[in-house]
Amino acid sequence: MNVLILAAGHTALQKHDENYPLSLAEFDGVPLIQKLIEQCVSIGSKVNFIIALRETDVRDYYLDNIVRLLSSSAEVLKVSNNTKGAACTALLAVPYIDNSDELLILNGNELIDIDFALPLQNFRQRNLDAGVVSFNSIHPRYSYVKIQDELVVEAAEKRPISRHATVGFYWFARGSMFVKAAKNMIRKDASVNGIFYICPSLNELVLEQYRIGIFTIATELYHPIKNERQLEQLEAVIERRK
Repeated sequence: MNVLILAAGHTALQKHDENYPLSLAEFDGVPLIQKLIEQCVSIGSKVNFIIALRETDVRDYYLDNIVRLLSSSAEVLKVSNNTKGAACTALLAVPYIDNSDELLILNGNELIDIDFALPLQNFRQRNLDAGVVSFNSIHPRYSYVKIQDELVVEAAEKRPISRHATVGFYWFARGSMFVKAAKNMIRKDASVNGIFYICPSLNELVLEQYRIGIFTIATELYHPIKNERQLEQLEAVIERRK
């Protein structure tokens, strides 16, 4: 399985931790990027990591060295400029993911307190072509999927079309499916304020009549880290658990 971690986006956490990038923010002394990689251990022994990082962060903080200490075979994608969204960044990994191998795309600015093997086992047992992890919400900051007969029939970004908000955990039975879907989405200019997100690419799979499902988790297990307030909230949760 190929695991693509998207950690090249700009964050608003400029004053945190001496201006180190979010991927190096520590929780109980463990950097976020390490937590994400270690969470993938439960997936299986044959995991190929592709990590998208800002070129400036790699240059200034030796993130490529850090990543390879965590996974010696990991491929590091150095993103030189801001792209037009996560889907565009993901397509920079085409040489590694445009194939018949399973693909898991993870956002590098959030933590999901689950065993990653659980949703993957669920998706495979249901013979799905793609799957997403979701939680209950109606806030327009999230992406959403609409469900009918236990399958996704529509996806939307920053527009609540159901109570099934998605986290940054997108699984595809074949990486080539995502690549084709993302390219078609971009050709149709299916963006939100000029930004192309991962979730709306699922609409292209729906049009192809692929089977897409969800794995629902409790809201308190999802921890987005996109601003100082959310980071402080996560730190408070970890502190209470001690």
